[in-house]
Amino acid sequence: MSNELLWWQIGSFGAITRILNVVPKREDLLKVAAAGPLAGFSVGLILLLSGFILPPTDGIGIIIDPSVFHESFLAGGIAKLLLGDVLKEGTPISVNPLVIWAWAGLLINSFNSIPAGELDGGRVAFAMWGRKTSARLSALSIGLLGISSLLNDVAFYWVVLIFFLQRGPIAPLSEEISDPDNKYMALGVLVLLLGLLVCLPYPFPFSNEAATTGF
Repeated sequence: MSNELLWWQIGSFGAITRILNVVPKREDLLKVAAAGPLAGFSVGLILLLSGFILPPTDGIGIIIDPSVFHESFLAGGIAKLLLGDVLKEGTPISVNPLVIWAWAGLLINSFNSIPAGELDGGRVAFAMWGRKTSARLSALSIGLLGISSLLNDVAFYWVVLIFFLQRGPIAPLSEEISDPDNKYMALGVLVLLLGLLVCLPYPFPFSNEAATTGF
């Protein structure tokens, strides 16, 4: 049981997906590719908000340093909004475990939303802008991810996953000329934007303990 849980935690979280049937057109691919990340982000955000709102349960509260929230613009912004002055630089706080679980899910979804290879983000980019533009964007994304992997083990895991399992190319569609409807384009932009908000750091300082005590 413990081994199954471990593999669930470090696995692909649905990022390794195969589309077996021929997709008719780019709009159909966009619907399929955007559905998974949007569902994952929605659940993750609900759990993250719940984790910040609910008090740490006795015996299972997790002590963390607020500096970890600087690693994600989305998580840092929500933490600042809901915790306010409780969030002080250098002062550990106790949070509900839902915060950590939700953040992990959001992080996995954000990597899956990278516009590279056959990740959902790569399919979204292909569906929105076509094969040539998405191929260039994929190469750029993999290059930047490769640079990040020098400092981040999670990024290295995703470089390996993309290179060996998800690098593409995306299978030909029945028709690749027609652009998707604007409402579906908006969903694609939302997927890519949410991925960026999770991955980008939160640059603004939290409350300083000395400042709040009057020193």
